[in-house]
Order: sequence, then C-alpha cells, then structure tokens
Amino acid sequence: MQVYGAVSSFNPYVTAELGYIATQLTADELASLKLSDIRALSPLGAVNSWTKKQMNVLFSAVLNSTKQTPSQLDSSSFVALGYIICGIDAAVVRSLNPVEFSKAVLWLGRLNVSCSEDQLQAMITLLSHSLAFGPISSWGPEVFIEIGAFAAGIPDMAMSALVKEQIEGITPLAISLIPAKKFVVIFNQAQISMFSYEQAAAVTVAQRSVLSSVQETALSMVLNPLEDKPVDFRGRSFGVATSICPICHLCSLLVLLLTFLFSDSL
Repeated sequence: MQVYGAVSSFNPYVTAELGYIATQLTADELASLKLSDIRALSPLGAVNSWTKKQMNVLFSAVLNSTKQTPSQLDSSSFVALGYIICGIDAAVVRSLNPVEFSKAVLWLGRLNVSCSEDQLQAMITLLSHSLAFGPISSWGPEVFIEIGAFAAGIPDMAMSALVKEQIEGITPLAISLIPAKKFVVIFNQAQISMFSYEQAAAVTVAQRSVLSSVQETALSMVLNPLEDKPVDFRGRSFGVATSICPICHLCSLLVLLLTFLFSDSL
C-alpha cells in the first residue's frame, strides 16, 4: 500500500482494490478513507471479517465523507454498506429513514450479519414502521423472506405470536442468527413442528442444546420425518407408537386356517 502513498490520499479506485487488505489498516487509517463514492464503499461493504470497532469507524467515515446525517442516507448507501451496516449503533439505527432502509433490506437480508440483538431489534422497529412494511402481525411470508436475516431481531412476544404461514417465511439464515436463550423461549414445540427441513437444519448446536425434551422431539421429527414418534404438544411425548396392522392380522388368520385344513386332510 505504500506505493499509493498515504491512505488519506487514496482515490475511489485504489480504495475499491483494497478488499480484505483494508482489515489490516489502523482505526485512524480507516477513518481517513474517502468513502463518498459508492464505488469505493461497496467493495469494503462486501468484506465480512470487520471487527465491531472497525465497522463503527467506517460508518463514521461514510458520514464524514458524504457530509450527511444518518437520516439522510438512501437505499443505495445502505446496500453499499453491506456488512458495515452492523457498525451503526442501535440508537442511531432508529433515526434512519425507514423507507430507504426497507428498500435495501432485500439485499442486506441475505448477509450473515454480525449485528447485536439490540441492533437487529432496532432494524425491525424501522421495518415495522407504517411507511415500511407496517406492523409485524400483518406480515405475510413474503415479508419474512424479503427481510431475511433481520427477522432474528423480532421481539420475543411478537415472534411467539407468529402463525404457521409467517413461520414458513422465516429464512434458515434468520433461524441460525437467533440467540439460543431467545430461541428456546419464542418457539414452542408446536411452532418448531411447523419448520421446514431447511429451517430445522439451520438450528445451531447452541440453540439445540437448550431445548426441552419435547422441543427436541419436535425438531427431530422435522429432520427425520420417517420416524414414528407422535408427540402430545401439550407437553408429553408418547415415544414410539405401536398398533396392529389390519392386513397383517388377516394374513395370520388365513395362515392358521390353511394350516388347520391341511392337517385335517392328512
């Protein structure tokens, strides 16, 4: 990088070429980057290995370079920020333009973001604004699919109240981003049984480790649908079901009858 001179003198093309190398810059060097040009910002936003501090510094650099306040950022800026979106503090997230943020969420929601639970909840507050997608209770599966990873930030009470159609829209990525202590509270065994195979497969080791036996059984039934383990979703598992097969019973009677007739003829 010494070939290009001081970091503060980098033009957008040089900055764009940095990629993952930029993660080795000091906080002061990152702060000096000129990021008013989306062509310079987008490649940095595609890097997924930033530390929390680095993302904070980069977001501040964007504001300083563009001379904008957080509320003035548009959808193209949010898309360009990419993973750096997690550098926006929760308090600041609430001041973002909900319309512009909702336009960018289709792209941002595909990213395996490292945002904190507070940040994700603040983003859900934005997305549930009347000018964005409206109240969570009114969301159809298409909204959950569109917001992707950010669904992990839906508050506990709202998540617990989701119906089957809404649960079906939660992406596997969002499932994997829900903190274990939250996951075990918001999804009861009946809701877990509504998961698709992809959703169930996305459940993390940490999430699974805190499940109750009934929740675990419900999850196992989704992952292994051929297992015959009926569960009373009021709280008890009945184990493996046993029943008499009518056809097998009839065959047994016929065998006995033929055996009797054969021995009688002798």
